[in-house]
Amino acid sequence: MIIYCNKIYTENGIIDGYLEVENGKIKKFYDKSANLKADKDYSGQRIIPGIFDTHNHGSSGYSVNNQEIPATEAAVKGYLKGIAAAGVTSVLPTTTNLQTMSLLADMADIEQDGAKICGIHSEGPFGARVGEKGINTGYPAVNITEAQEIIDACKGKLKLFDIAPEVEGAHECIRYMLDKGVTVAVYHTNANFKEANAGIDAGISVAIHLGNVMPGLHHRDIGTLGACLFRDEVDCEVICDDLHISLEMVRLYFKVKDYSKFMMVSDSGVYAGAPVGVYKGQTTDERSDRIRITVNEEGFVLSETGRLSGSSKPVIYGIKNLVEKLGIPLETVITMSSLNPAKKYGFGATKGSLKEGKDADFVVINDRYDVLATFSEGRQIYDPAVDKELFNPDYIAKYKIS
Repeated sequence: MIIYCNKIYTENGIIDGYLEVENGKIKKFYDKSANLKADKDYSGQRIIPGIFDTHNHGSSGYSVNNQEIPATEAAVKGYLKGIAAAGVTSVLPTTTNLQTMSLLADMADIEQDGAKICGIHSEGPFGARVGEKGINTGYPAVNITEAQEIIDACKGKLKLFDIAPEVEGAHECIRYMLDKGVTVAVYHTNANFKEANAGIDAGISVAIHLGNVMPGLHHRDIGTLGACLFRDEVDCEVICDDLHISLEMVRLYFKVKDYSKFMMVSDSGVYAGAPVGVYKGQTTDERSDRIRITVNEEGFVLSETGRLSGSSKPVIYGIKNLVEKLGIPLETVITMSSLNPAKKYGFGATKGSLKEGKDADFVVINDRYDVLATFSEGRQIYDPAVDKELFNPDYIAKYKIS
């Protein structure tokens, strides 16, 4: 297959020319002067590497993160298709449901009509969620048996495990996960600078949604946020929707730490793409403030107490923010959305950038950052002319309150 585009963002620069795909790989690039016959012509558009979203709970009315109800195969298929429509070609589905983990592990080995499952991300369960508008309900006990159950459920596919470093037994659990070949991250924490540094010393090397649900910068204690910015060992997830953190803070991040240490994520959930309104939450626990969830006109997904409860915006929306509002070149931004996470989780040789010999994972976008086509390993997994109604209608009927 030969594809033409005016701007192809390759690992070695932007070219006006052709991209040749063979057997799911990028075979070769050609300058426009080659005057080849193209199978697909994307004149006036841009081709960027497929997005690698390592923190994604759901989309389009489909969830892989309901702690009480395991996902079905049909739901996972709808989810993978939904995120492909947002330019995601590789994903670490994010959940703590053991049965869902097992299903995801099985489906990862089967070619899907959507984004490719490259591993599983367990966001918890050993967190200490306090943070902004959070309520301190105590700290969980770390249970190595429970950690083993997560390892077993993922069937060798667990790539990332999150933990609050200050909870009792955290360091033992960090060492256990590292021994199993799993990357460990700090998340949902109330750790001060000293406690966060101790966790990094124990082996934490990722910061989950930097700035959210963690102590921020204070002039007497710069907290977990400061520790993660200070320490070179830590690669930082960043949500660039201008809702979770302000773009002024994002700009500050990039002044403190090199672009190569950031990975753009969505943290999107079932509400991504949902109409504005009030929805039944993903829990029946009457003590939770998430029995009802509001999706407002700004795109905030909020609990009854006003806590952020995931995101409704995809990574491509964050890409637009960084380029159009912060003035960062697109060729720089796409390293954070694609190549950096691919390298971090062991896929840098095959994914994350457009280079001869790598997987043909790429996205066609216009000047408004609308996704016009998504390709995974040479297959078109999203075509807006065909894939028109992707939001789950059953979700609206069952969960939308007003």
